[in-house]
Amino acid sequence: MLTIKNYSLNRFLKNLANLQLAIILLFVIGIAVAIGTFIEQDQTLSFYKENYPLESPFFGFIDWQFIILFNLNKLYSAFWFLSLLAFFALTLLACTFTTQLPALKKFRLWNFLTSPSQFKRFALTDQLKRNFYNTFIYNLHNDNYHIFCQGKKKYAYSGLFGRVGPIIVHFSILLLLVGTSAGSLSGYNIQELVPKGEVFHLQNLVKSGNLTKVIQNFSWRINDFWVTYSDGSKIDQFYSDISLLNSQGEEIKRKTIFVNEPFVYKGITIYQTDWDIVGLRLYDNETKITKQLPLKKIVKEGRNFWVGSTTVEDPKFNKITFLVNNLDKEIFLYDDKGNFIQKTLLGNNVNLDADYLIIKELISSTGLQIKEDPGIDIVYLSFLIIMCSIYISFLSYSQIWSIEEKGGFFVAGKANRAILNFQEDFKKRVKKLNFN
Repeated sequence: MLTIKNYSLNRFLKNLANLQLAIILLFVIGIAVAIGTFIEQDQTLSFYKENYPLESPFFGFIDWQFIILFNLNKLYSAFWFLSLLAFFALTLLACTFTTQLPALKKFRLWNFLTSPSQFKRFALTDQLKRNFYNTFIYNLHNDNYHIFCQGKKKYAYSGLFGRVGPIIVHFSILLLLVGTSAGSLSGYNIQELVPKGEVFHLQNLVKSGNLTKVIQNFSWRINDFWVTYSDGSKIDQFYSDISLLNSQGEEIKRKTIFVNEPFVYKGITIYQTDWDIVGLRLYDNETKITKQLPLKKIVKEGRNFWVGSTTVEDPKFNKITFLVNNLDKEIFLYDDKGNFIQKTLLGNNVNLDADYLIIKELISSTGLQIKEDPGIDIVYLSFLIIMCSIYISFLSYSQIWSIEEKGGFFVAGKANRAILNFQEDFKKRVKKLNFN
């Protein structure tokens, strides 16, 4: 009964390791990935209703209901897509255990040729004088060949490590599948726009997996935000000074981040992605009150402007409009008819006939992208192993046979890689002995 079970299991594994099945799975996975690049991922339901309406579906059937039904809006974490990856991983494992590992054991064993007639089937063969036999074997030993002897028969191989390459490739692909699946299921992507001086928690999820868990026992504080400018008032870089706080509000870590220099803590990475100006803080000398004036962002001809208006008690103006185009502290003032009044700087007085205002502060906010991907280290490791395995796979596995006969000995050889180099090396060995 145990033999029947083992036979059934081996047969199942061999069917699972079928090359055609693996190619079909790769083809289907490739189509799924192509669909994921065509259909925008992790958008709102209203986005899909607007862009994939029922009245005019793409290709006659792709509408928002079809996308939601098959989870094409979250394709890479969909159950059916992860099942495809798991099935493909099983085919790799089956191929490794039923084909590659047994083949590796076979390559380690000796494989003698028993008669001179067997040498005729090789394209690379020759016959040498018997007195050169020991010299030939000694040269193989110096060239790191593993030599096996059985009476007058000899077998040698070199480069067995090259046969390990496909096994390592399979292992690295399995690691890649595990890493990407872990990232899809447990990772998340959050976008936050936080004013300077504010404390925030992770909440505005843009992308998340079915097993995502966002840690909430930490908070972050934006201590400061500033922008540096190059010649011509072009933005050179923008910075955020961020503190990580524990549940008691105590600082754990502090760092100034900028583009390509993120804040990293226990798998959570905070990137500097954007910035904005949200308002002006004004001091009204008449009421002795500091008030906050919201600013609205306007994009015109590729340039950003921030505009806000406030009423004033002045015989000339009912309303003053403030215009800001960057954080370099220059502020432009216009009346209610759009006429330019003056240009001023932060901290300066805005003198009016009846009274004056003091522009105390520009209220800026920083745009942050927060990511956590539990599988990213596994993915990086898999790529490293893949690169190493590609190099290993190019190592040549060479085999040489010989057998002694009266008056001489026969030699033959073959290789699975760098065949021309092996043939040239083999002929040089033979020629050198014949010349001697």
